[in-house]
Formats: sequence, structure tokens, C-alpha cells
Amino acid sequence: MFAQGLARTVQTYGDRIATIDGDKVQNWKEFGDRISRIAGGLRSIGCQPGDRVAILAATTPEHLAAMYAVVWAGCVLVPLNTRLSPDELDHIVSQSETKALASDVRNRAGAEHVLATTKNALKTIAMDDGALGDESLDELAKSDGIEAWVADLADLFALYYTGGTTGLPKGVMVSDGAAGVQALNMVFDLAVTEKSNYLHAPPLFHLAGASAANAVAFAGGAQTFLPDITPDAYIKTVMDKKVTMIALVPTMLVDMLEAPGVDVAFQSLEMFAYGTAPIPEALLRKVLDRCPDIKLVQIYGQSEVTGPATVLRPEHHVLSGPFADKLASAGIPIMGHEVRVADEDGNTVANGTTGEVLIRGPGVMTGYWQQPELTAKALKDGWLHTGDAGIMDDDGFVKIVDRLKDMIITGGENVFCGEVESVIAEHPSVSICTVIGLPDDKWGERVHAVIVLEEGAELNFETLDEHCRKSIASYKCPKTADFTTDPLPLSGVGKIRKDILRAKYSN
Repeated sequence: MFAQGLARTVQTYGDRIATIDGDKVQNWKEFGDRISRIAGGLRSIGCQPGDRVAILAATTPEHLAAMYAVVWAGCVLVPLNTRLSPDELDHIVSQSETKALASDVRNRAGAEHVLATTKNALKTIAMDDGALGDESLDELAKSDGIEAWVADLADLFALYYTGGTTGLPKGVMVSDGAAGVQALNMVFDLAVTEKSNYLHAPPLFHLAGASAANAVAFAGGAQTFLPDITPDAYIKTVMDKKVTMIALVPTMLVDMLEAPGVDVAFQSLEMFAYGTAPIPEALLRKVLDRCPDIKLVQIYGQSEVTGPATVLRPEHHVLSGPFADKLASAGIPIMGHEVRVADEDGNTVANGTTGEVLIRGPGVMTGYWQQPELTAKALKDGWLHTGDAGIMDDDGFVKIVDRLKDMIITGGENVFCGEVESVIAEHPSVSICTVIGLPDDKWGERVHAVIVLEEGAELNFETLDEHCRKSIASYKCPKTADFTTDPLPLSGVGKIRKDILRAKYSN
């Protein structure tokens, strides 16, 4: 299904722009020809349908071409997070039984470590000058092109490994049907057309970035790339390249709002998608106040559901009217999927009650690669147990409260970090914040806030405590806090690394 979606785009939208990288522009006919030839090259070096092919590279047109060539050849894509340690990379390549590794010069050290340590008979492909490789991507692209592989819907499309913040990464098995269905869902929910121009920010190794790219590819739109993403460069590119669609995580959004020219740049956008982590309502209000005409879409999902699970559409991003109370939610289930909130025994809880978010539908993974016990824990009676705590209202809108594993039990009371973070974020001195649980002799765990202040702003604990007590119960308020101007540690997709902060502040 997926490769046929790409083939349709090449056939139907061949003359339209596919990729923009500075002054380098490819149309879909040119890009599709390169994909087909690289796929033929993969076959020539022994990569057969079902073989795993890993990619360790920055987000570039060549990365996108290699990614789609793997699928075009019927092989299984194994995206590698460029922020993982050498040992984690080696674990993924070895555990997935990867046959070939494509990498760029930026990630040569990681590729060399994998090659030196893996037990696999690994073929290496250099994606640019100076990269590690028995073959180069350009040499593979000199091969005869092949027709797009026709996969069964249940065939393995990709192994998306989790970030590895809690133990070794797990390989999420994504089927061809799941990848295709979710690409079509993103086309619908983001209103993507052949006239869309998407500017990359989330990396291609993560489903947040890949899902948006896949939607644009299916619709025949253009994709614009930046070598290094900074707020100023990003905003300039939006304006210069006539970008119509962007996707940002909350941490990136904070940086963008502070950059000069954001008002003009964002007004030209047709769609602004965000997600990967709950976003404080105060931040959304700031965006809407500054750019009232912008069309916002929130996507909530995870790798285990091949990207999107719920969507909060533009008509729900309002500060007044019947949908004003939906702004803090993650929206309604995407097409073809069911969502419910359940207790520890899997029983649906009453609307307005906190429980675990469960998802059922064609986008749900088939399991974790070679880990049947973990698969059995995550998939029960046809439902994916997400590990996220949420609440569903009477209209079917889902609010994501927190990760269950991040819930703090303090003095016998349950505290969801997301609720506390939303309150703290409302203070005008706060740029971004996070809340973690730290060991405490008296409380078992104490609520601890780590707060990045706005430039030039001041805030002390007493003022913070007074601010929080106006909105939430006293036991939920931070008992300790650290105020900083240093950036918070982030994962490859821009999520705050709470595991690093717990280790730092527990010592």
C-alpha cells in the first residue's frame, strides 16, 4: 500500500516540486526516479524484500530518498535516532538483524562504532562525502530503477525503536497497512494537498517527523529542509520559501514565539501542527493571542500507534465560544480508531475520571520486535495500553494528563505532572518548565519543579508557591524548585528528558 501511494504521487504530480534544499529543487518525477534507482541499487547489493535496512542521518532530502527507497524495494525501514549512544545504536542494529546501514558524515562516529561491534554481516552505504560506506548512495542511484514493491497490508513496513530513556530501546513493529492508513489520516486532518509546502523540524527518524513527511508525499506536496534549525533561520525560511505547513514540539514553539518576525511569518501559514507532548494551555493562549488567525492542529500519538491517535482541529483552537473548554485537550480520535479511558483492570471509567488511555484501530503496532512478553503487556484484548493517563469528556475529547510512569505519589496522594506544569506555565516569568518526583524521607516523593525563566525575569519559590496554591491543591504544589536560564535536556524529538533531571536533582 505505502509504496503504491508514493508511485501514485510520482505518476500524478511528477511536475510539482517534491523537495527544496536551499537552491536545490527536485520535482516528483526526478525524486521518484532517484528513489526507484536507489531501490534497484539496494537489490544489487543483496537487500531483498523483508531485509532490515537502517538509516543514521540528519533530516535531508537524501535521507527522505533513502527512506522511501527502502520501502520501494520491499525492505524494512529501521530509523536510527542520531542522539542515541553508540551502545544503543549497536543494540538496535544487532537486535533488528539489520542487513545494511546508510549513514551520513555527521554520524560517521556512530556508524563506525556499530560496524566495529555488531555481529551482523553489515553492508554500509555512504549518504554523502566523507561518510562510512562500502557503497555510496550516488552509486546505488546509477542502478536501473525497479517498480514499487507491492506489499501485503500485514507485511512489516518499519521498526521504530523507542527513545531508550528507560532501558534499552524496543522495536515497534509497524505494518505496511498501518503506515499507509496513518499517512492518509494525516492528509485529512492536516488538510494537505499538492499545493502544500511542509518545512521539516521534527527529525525523520521519529514518527512525528516521518508521519508529516508521509502525508505530504501522499498528497504530492513539497518538503523544505534546513541544515540547522534555529528560530531565526526557521522563520526566514517560512517566508522565503512560501512554506504553508509546519510542525513543532512545545519546546520549539517557545523558542519561535520569542523570535522577531514570528507574527508576519506565522500569518502566512495555512497549517501549524504541534504535538509529541502535552502543551500547557497558557502557551496555546499565548500563540493565539499573538497570531489570532493561525490554524492550529494538535496531534497526540506515539510510535505504538504509528503516529497520530487523536486530533484537535483548528475549529477547536478558540478562546471563546462552545469549544473554548477543549483547548486543553488532545482532541477526538482520528478516523478509523477508537479511544477509551480505563482503570487498572481494563474497565472503562466514567467520563471525567482519570485512567489509562487505550487505543484500537488499524494504526496500532503488531507488537515489539522479538519481545513477546512486552507485546502481551501492551496489547490486551485488541487494545493498545498506551501508558498515558488521560480523561475523556462527555463530547469524546481526550485530555492527556501525564505519563503514568511520571505520576508522583506524595504523602499517599497522586499528582500528575502535566496538571502542575500547566499552572506554573501561566506565570508570566516562566518560559518553560517541567515537574518531576524526587525521593523524600517524609513524603516518599516530593513534587519538584525545574523552571526556565523568561529573559530578564525574576521568580522565587515563595511567589511560585503563592501562584500555584491559587489553582491547585496544596499537596500538588511544588515543595522544591530550581530556577535556571539554561536549556532543559531534550530527546531527539524535543521532549524534555525527565530521567536526566531526576538523576541530576536526586543527587
